[in-house]
Amino acid sequence: MDLLPLLIYLFTVLAPSHGFSVDVEVPITFQEAAAGFGQSVVQFGSARAGGLIVGAPLQTGDVNETGKVYKCDPGSRRCQEIPIQRPPDAVNMSLGLSLAARDSKLLVCGPTVHQACGENMYVKGYCFLLDQSLQQPQRIPNTLAECPRRFTDIVLLIDGSGSIEAEDFEKMKTFLSEIMKRFRSINTQFALMQYSHRFRDHFDFSQYRRSSNPNRLLRSVWQLTGATHTASAIQKVVRELFTSERGARDEATKILIVITDGEKTGDPLSYSDVIPEAQRAGIIRYAIGVGNAFFKPAAQEELQEIASKPSNEHVFRVDNFDALQSIQSQLQEKIFAIEGTQSQNSSSFQLEMSQEGFSSLLSPDGPVLGAVGAYAWSGGIYLYGSGGKPSFINVSRTSTDMNDAYLGYSSQVITANGQSSYVVGAPRYQHTGKVILFSQDTKGREWTPRSELSGEQIGSYFGGTLCAVDLDRDGNTDLVLIGAPMYYTRLNGGRVYNCPIKWPRMTLICTETLQGETEQALGRFGASMSEIGDISGDGQTDVAIGAPMENNNRGALYIFHGGKGGFSPQYRQRIEGSLFPSRLHYFGQAVSGGTDLTGDGLPDIAVGAQGQILLLKSRPVLRVRVSISFQPSTIPTSAFNCQGQEQLNTEASRAEVCFTVTKSTMDSLGNGISSNIQYSLSLDPGRTKIRAAFDSTGPILSRELQLGIEKKCEKHQIKLPLCPEDTLTPITLRLNYTLTGEPIAAAGRLRPILSEDSALVSVGSLPFEKDCGSDKVCTDELQISFNFSGLSTLVVGVTPELNTTVSIRNRGENSYSTTVQFFYPAALSYRRVLLLQSNRRAVAVKCSSAVGSKEQTQRNSTCHVNHPIFWSGAEAIFIATFDVSSEADLGDRLQIMANASSDNGGPITEHMIHRVELPVKYGIFIILTSLEESTKYVNFSSKEAGTSVPVTHRYEVKNLRQRSVPISVTFQFPVELSGVRVWDASEVVPSKVPASPCPCVCEMGPVMPSLPYSAPCWDKLLREKGPFPSP
Repeated sequence: MDLLPLLIYLFTVLAPSHGFSVDVEVPITFQEAAAGFGQSVVQFGSARAGGLIVGAPLQTGDVNETGKVYKCDPGSRRCQEIPIQRPPDAVNMSLGLSLAARDSKLLVCGPTVHQACGENMYVKGYCFLLDQSLQQPQRIPNTLAECPRRFTDIVLLIDGSGSIEAEDFEKMKTFLSEIMKRFRSINTQFALMQYSHRFRDHFDFSQYRRSSNPNRLLRSVWQLTGATHTASAIQKVVRELFTSERGARDEATKILIVITDGEKTGDPLSYSDVIPEAQRAGIIRYAIGVGNAFFKPAAQEELQEIASKPSNEHVFRVDNFDALQSIQSQLQEKIFAIEGTQSQNSSSFQLEMSQEGFSSLLSPDGPVLGAVGAYAWSGGIYLYGSGGKPSFINVSRTSTDMNDAYLGYSSQVITANGQSSYVVGAPRYQHTGKVILFSQDTKGREWTPRSELSGEQIGSYFGGTLCAVDLDRDGNTDLVLIGAPMYYTRLNGGRVYNCPIKWPRMTLICTETLQGETEQALGRFGASMSEIGDISGDGQTDVAIGAPMENNNRGALYIFHGGKGGFSPQYRQRIEGSLFPSRLHYFGQAVSGGTDLTGDGLPDIAVGAQGQILLLKSRPVLRVRVSISFQPSTIPTSAFNCQGQEQLNTEASRAEVCFTVTKSTMDSLGNGISSNIQYSLSLDPGRTKIRAAFDSTGPILSRELQLGIEKKCEKHQIKLPLCPEDTLTPITLRLNYTLTGEPIAAAGRLRPILSEDSALVSVGSLPFEKDCGSDKVCTDELQISFNFSGLSTLVVGVTPELNTTVSIRNRGENSYSTTVQFFYPAALSYRRVLLLQSNRRAVAVKCSSAVGSKEQTQRNSTCHVNHPIFWSGAEAIFIATFDVSSEADLGDRLQIMANASSDNGGPITEHMIHRVELPVKYGIFIILTSLEESTKYVNFSSKEAGTSVPVTHRYEVKNLRQRSVPISVTFQFPVELSGVRVWDASEVVPSKVPASPCPCVCEMGPVMPSLPYSAPCWDKLLREKGPFPSP
């Protein structure tokens, strides 16, 4: 397997920094030219003796030496290489690829030690356990395991039939000699049989061991000639040469190489008779066909029958015997491959490619090394306990589906009641990944899987990173974070699973997922993870998660704060690599935190980038407690006894605001921490009408306060500028503040920060004093009555105003926000109010009317009586005047209702509601006038019969008011004079008045002799005037 692509994958695999308590203004940066510097990092020791241990696994040194490890000192801001005594066989080990630290011990690993075993190259690993002074007391393992002794027995079965020319037979012998030479000194032995229709053993394995010189062994080989009995020859090889009597070894890999120039002829056996027997014997078969005979399909099929499967890996075909030389290397490579992967009892690698130390950790039980390549890359972990011999923990022996799973790619120790268990990642399991929790049985011998979790997306690398977290810091692991950095959606790249551990059954259940910023589909969120201690000051462990390929490979680091149930899906801080001036790439590819390395007592976070390491400090977290008090605690009644005054400007109280600053985080900075608090006070926020104000700034006041770890208070006077209408609702004082930390000189100008759960808004309540007796509950007793001020009938159109004389009294305790509300027809509208008398010196009544719409049939008006307090025993009489529309249609009776209410909230009684009705009439003013255009006289004689003279009379009718009323006009005129009929008309036609909006209808009454003629005419909607002609 080519390891270079694997290694390259492993380690390449809002605002820039908004949020909370990791400082990004003054990072400590370490930079080295060593290749791979920053791919791994671990915090080691304390501020005085420790520092950062940084791996540069790709850096080359002397011959066959790769990887270096550095110690970086935050004090001097310099890095020095740590000298590590490497054994001579530590070839290209990639030292520093994984690092681990615990207490005063440091584990440095190089998991790519190249071990040459014959023609094969195996990959192992070395780790070095260093003490506090970085001396090297132990190498793990002490020595590499010896190359496996794999034996191979090869039988060369050659065709000596007569179809092969003697010259070609010699060329075949040369080919055999070269093949034998290529396998000399690697535990391989040969035997040779020639066949035609006869069979000859030229030498067996025992003879080869006595004399392995190919030239000498082949010198006496002569061609048999004859027919071609290939199948029978294979049977003789299986039964007679691959036997212990002929020197074959039971543990050796058995290989048969058949060389022939054509199809078998005259053979009594078929391949179906002999090949199954060879398969049962575990013989791997290669078939080499020489010559043009194998252009025929039948001949090609015969080669495929002879060879093992798959045929394309075990069949060679050349045109002539000269061409045999061209396949020597191919045949050698295939046999070498078999030698590395095949034995009589196994068909895969065991520990040859284990790569111990690919992941590493120091547990209470001892060093733990991940061995991802063990057992055909099914993987596992080595636990080097106190017993000397390591324990290998895996599942490949009981689970056949773990091939290529990479178990041990990541590992973490989990602790419960002093007992250690291990959670191990296998990110390539079934292409989706798996995480397995191992624990030891009750006898303390066998390690068995207790819980397993599988990934949900192909290629997500679920289990590629792990982080065991003790949230409440009680020594017991609470949950495991499982990274899937290759998880992909269109919006996010990478995912971390939040998986609490259910005790005592030790099961993992993933309840939440953590993700990075959206629009970062290739970010590799979760490529690195680490506990970082309690940087928020809430007593819970926090974590940092790297996303090294966000922002076009610039990278980012996410901070998540711990809680009782785990971690909230919302990160608290995102730090982008582009924020720093050093042009970082892959920022977040490694992270280690939780240790104070700068001497301020606060946890620091080391973050790896390409060629650099940044040490970020956590900031002191401050908690602010705000208190608001008033003196006096209630506004005295004397301050708002308005007595008819609108302007007051009386003092209501004095507000005292106090800030108490304490530290949430533990540090060694003492009380030398200072901060600036800017706060604002707002009286009655949200109210449009001001009730209270400060001395000169109105209802809003802003101040600035400088304070350390202490308590400070300030007082502010509160006044009532106007007579308050609402004295039932307390005055609200709202305080908003912000805190800005001052640079701390002793901590490299680090600034403190306000705790994220601090309440930035505080509210105080200043109530108005109430004279409500011993029970502190004001129970008023309102009584209301009113009349129409002596009016007995309302004449609409004559009476333009309607006066109501209202009497209201309070027989109970003080009444607050007392109101009288009138309900009346929409044809009336409120005009004014006039206070007539009261039994107290200053009583005020103010009324207003609600805006109504045309569709409403009722209106209402509200009168505030002596706001804010209508005192106990108070009585007031006032007149409320309403306009009456001349067009009002009130029917025959008008009803008005008045009710009294207050904010005291007592029950409604019958004395608080009063209704009065008033008869209604309507005034009409109409004038009928005869116009000058009328006929004043007419002369006629009774002798002039048959003649007619028109007579016209015109009249004008006027409505002097706006009211529309129906009218009727009756005309009377004589029809006879002295017994002589002078008027002869069969109908009366009124004059048409086009301009008049009023229709007129006339009727002719019956013509009665000697009686006046009557013609009534009525205007249904007479508004102005109109001339009506008489006939």
